[in-house]
Amino acid sequence: MQQEKGFSKYFDFVSNFVHLEINLRSESECGQYHERWMRVYGAAMATWTDYDTVIWCVRVRQSLKLCFSATYFALVANQTREQGSLAASYYMGYYASMHAMWAVMYLHPHESVDKITDITHSKMANAFYAGYSQGNTPIIRLNSKELVEDLRFLREYYSYRMPLNPPFGKEEAISRAHVSLGGFVKQCIQLANLHSHLICKAARKAGVSSAVVPADRWEDFKNDFFRINGKEHRSRGLRLLDPADKYAQAELLNTGGDLLPICLHYDHMFDEYMTYVREDASEGLLREVRSLVYRALF
Repeated sequence: MQQEKGFSKYFDFVSNFVHLEINLRSESECGQYHERWMRVYGAAMATWTDYDTVIWCVRVRQSLKLCFSATYFALVANQTREQGSLAASYYMGYYASMHAMWAVMYLHPHESVDKITDITHSKMANAFYAGYSQGNTPIIRLNSKELVEDLRFLREYYSYRMPLNPPFGKEEAISRAHVSLGGFVKQCIQLANLHSHLICKAARKAGVSSAVVPADRWEDFKNDFFRINGKEHRSRGLRLLDPADKYAQAELLNTGGDLLPICLHYDHMFDEYMTYVREDASEGLLREVRSLVYRALF
C-alpha cells in the first residue's frame, strides 16, 4: 500500500492539496505548516463556548459558498472576455479574486464575525498576502497582492474611466492579470479546504467539535448568521436570506452543528447550488462551476 504524502497523511478525509504541496516544495514544509496552524487553532479554541462552535460551523459553510461564487465569477470573467467585453471581464475577475481570498479569511481564527463580515477589500488583500502569500515558503506562491492590485486597477479604470479603445498591449503584464486568475482561485479553494481540515482536527482534539446553540442565544445566532449570509436593503425594509440559508439556519438552531471539512459539505451544496430558481446562469455554466470546485477539492 502506497504511503500517503504531503498534507493527506495528517487527516482522515480524502482531499486534493497538490497545488499547495508544490508551493511548499517539501514534506518538511507541509509538516511545519500543519503543526504551526494546529497550535494557532488550538490556542483559539481553548476559550470557545458552544456558541462559538456553532458559529464556526456557519463560517466553514460560508467558506465553501465563497469557493463556489469565486469559481462562478472567474468563469463568467472568461466568458465575457471571449465575447469582447473587457469591462465586464475585469469586474468579474476582480470579484473572483476577492471571493477566493474571503473563502480563506473566513477560516482565520483571529478574525471575529464583526471583522470578517465588514472587512474592506484593501485589508483583506493585505491580510491574505501577509498570512499566505509572503515569506520564504508561501503556501500561495503567486503574488496575490500584485494580482489583486492589477485586477482592481483594471476594474476601476473600466468602471470610472471607460476608454474608447483598450490602452494596453496584449503582452503587457497588467492586461494579462486574468491569466493567473483561474490558478489563484483553485489554490484558494484548496487552502480553504486545508484550513477546514485543520479546524476539524483541532476541534476534535479540544473537545469542541459539535454543539447546539444555547437557548438564550438564539437571537444572537440569528443576527450573526444573517451578518455572514444575508444582505439588508434598509430603504425597502428588506433583509434578504437565500432559501437554502434559511434552511441551514433552522437546522443549526434545531439540531446544532458539527465541524467538518468543507470537502464533506460539497455534495450537499452541490444539490443546493442554484437549484431553487435559475435566473442568471445557464445549466452548462453551473455544471462547470460544480465540476471545477469538485476537481479543486478532490
